[in-house]
Amino acid sequence: MDIKTIDQRYSISDQLTEADLDTLAAQGITLVVNFRPDGEGGESQPTNAALATKAAALGMAYAHIPVLPNQIQPAHVQQLQALLSAHPGPALGFCRTGNRANQAYQMALQAPAGAKPACCSQPAAQEGLINKVKSWFND
Repeated sequence: MDIKTIDQRYSISDQLTEADLDTLAAQGITLVVNFRPDGEGGESQPTNAALATKAAALGMAYAHIPVLPNQIQPAHVQQLQALLSAHPGPALGFCRTGNRANQAYQMALQAPAGAKPACCSQPAAQEGLINKVKSWFND
């Protein structure tokens, strides 16, 4: 497992095993998103069902958004946005190399403001401060 932190909210990894989920749970990851279709890596790839069962036993949320390489669709991005909104804790997305997991997240961040998950939106309490700072430069 090769984890790369994208931001304080989201990390990516290559293919996970059931044992890797133990490590992630100990690190405080609360949501795992599998972007890899079952069987893509042959018989050595753990099945989605096996990973989902292990994650549930560890008290982690788990989702499967199967994406073929270089074929991320708007529906995949919307699914990720919904998951991140529903699960505010640290999340990790994975696929064969981590690229699809990262690309889907970057696309979710680029979505229109109204469609962004809560984790990516600016906290309301800070909006006033940012507008105040902006006004200093405009005056």
